[in-house]
Amino acid sequence: MKKLLIIALLCSSLSASVSYAKQKWSLVTYNVSFKIKNAGLAVNGKFSDLKTELIFSPDKLSASKLSGTVEAGTLKTGINIRDKNIKDGHYLDVEKYKLIEISSEKLYMKGTQYAGIFKVTIKGVTKEIEIPFDFLQLGDVADFNSTFTINRRDFSVGSGSMTMADNLTVNIKVKAKMEK
Repeated sequence: MKKLLIIALLCSSLSASVSYAKQKWSLVTYNVSFKIKNAGLAVNGKFSDLKTELIFSPDKLSASKLSGTVEAGTLKTGINIRDKNIKDGHYLDVEKYKLIEISSEKLYMKGTQYAGIFKVTIKGVTKEIEIPFDFLQLGDVADFNSTFTINRRDFSVGSGSMTMADNLTVNIKVKAKMEK
């Protein structure tokens, strides 16, 4: 009977540590935006319809995983003609490539900030990119925030241009609630 009690206690403590290592978070609010130079002017845009899977424990990064998708066709820059042009086959080709995806492969600390190697898929092209992010938890609510740069041409989004920059800055801000 004593051995059975010890085994039960070990199993329950292992189960508790595994569930803590796999803390799930539910999306509350978000902002997925970008900025790129075109003809010397900053063009801002954003995407909607973010879907996420957030499994994150700051002290168990090896068991954590962050991923999300946005519908490429939800792009908005504030100018409908430009949006239509970006959504066409030369740039995003939203009819063929419906989603933009990001998924962590490995998460770690880099100095005082979190970072990870993420697979980013745009227009059917997947690249591994190191992405830094901040995680701020207050009770059962947390903010995941990241700003990083990608080269649009690495993902076959458009071609060389005398007016449009190759690099764009991506901002992802997510507020999430801890699942019980």
